[in-house]
Amino acid sequence: TETLRKYPALPFLSRESVEDYTFENTKVTIPKETLIWVPVFPIHRDPEIYPDPEKFDPERFSEDKMKERNPMYYLPFGHGPRNCVGARFAIYQTKIGLIKILHKNKVGVCSKTLIPYKYNPLSFVLTPTTGLYLTITRVED
Repeated sequence: TETLRKYPALPFLSRESVEDYTFENTKVTIPKETLIWVPVFPIHRDPEIYPDPEKFDPERFSEDKMKERNPMYYLPFGHGPRNCVGARFAIYQTKIGLIKILHKNKVGVCSKTLIPYKYNPLSFVLTPTTGLYLTITRVED
């Protein structure tokens, strides 16, 4: 969960308004059929929502912390009726893949591992500027 907060697959979600919408206490209205981009990456890195956003902290997603936050502040697969239909499958597939790898292997960084991670600004999805280089070592039973 924390990994998807720091590294969501898409930096934004695109939606289309289905009706005119006026923000409370303002005169700002989004007309019907307007294309809207929801900025996932900036929301996930907002220090007012996630203090010290660059820090990897899985405790951000404890039950208590999640109750304190609006669910719309975590959008790696979108939210609501238009969320990603493959979200559950993707999470299970990733967990199974990690289990298979970590069951008999140790994974670590190497001299080619780019730290800190740098994003390719020309990519539609969040990808690194270089490959992801890791060292995988077989662990004996």
